[in-house]
Amino acid sequence: MAKRFLSLFVAVACTVMLAGCAQNSGSEDVPAQEAESTSQVAGEDVAVESLVSYTVSRVEGEPDWEAIPQLDIDHQQWLEPVDIAAHAQLCYSDDAFYVRMWAEEAEIRAEYPATDLLANTYEDSCLEFFLSPVPGDSRYLNFEFNPNGAVGAQIGATKTDRTRLVRTDDPYQASAVRTADGWEISYRVPFDFIRSFYPDFTVESGMELRGNFYKCGNLTAQKHYLSWNPIESDTPNFHMPEYFGVLVLE
Repeated sequence: MAKRFLSLFVAVACTVMLAGCAQNSGSEDVPAQEAESTSQVAGEDVAVESLVSYTVSRVEGEPDWEAIPQLDIDHQQWLEPVDIAAHAQLCYSDDAFYVRMWAEEAEIRAEYPATDLLANTYEDSCLEFFLSPVPGDSRYLNFEFNPNGAVGAQIGATKTDRTRLVRTDDPYQASAVRTADGWEISYRVPFDFIRSFYPDFTVESGMELRGNFYKCGNLTAQKHYLSWNPIESDTPNFHMPEYFGVLVLE
């Protein structure tokens, strides 16, 4: 276990065959700025006629979350509905994306500690953000946090061909908090981190990226799958980028 911490800045890549939550085995909120998008994004075929879109606010420095629109992760799929709700906010600055996600969840499972660099966080209560940062590149990133701040992060083009991203530094600067009715996680995704995998990554006002937000918990008392943008699949699978929503940079 101690060997994982020998290097201060290491990206250890280990290929995983199944990744993410959908595997077999608050402050006062500002209303969301969501709209329907019927156009193609980055020249890719959109699998559904319309995708939900969200305007990603631009900020200077640390975000004031009370000023950032929220989106609702409210599509419960594949299982019977549960009494769990989840929400997210996303914004960006000159050097990073900032993510805040929270869940109203009475029975929280949080077995993996933040120090576990190989945590299967999707087994715990888990909030996830998937991002395709470069139009035309089929690979996407997924960030999956549990209530302790443990993270499972990966990159790849499909669910079955992904590389786990293990960091012994702290690029995310994550903060996990228990709330009166659940828990929340906030973190950053530095642009330098993204460019280490996507050298051509740029950020410009008006750009349209693709992504989705999820809530799950495979070993929780109430197993569940929630998504921001709905997924058309007969079996649980969050790794379907054709159903990612549209993220429009302000």
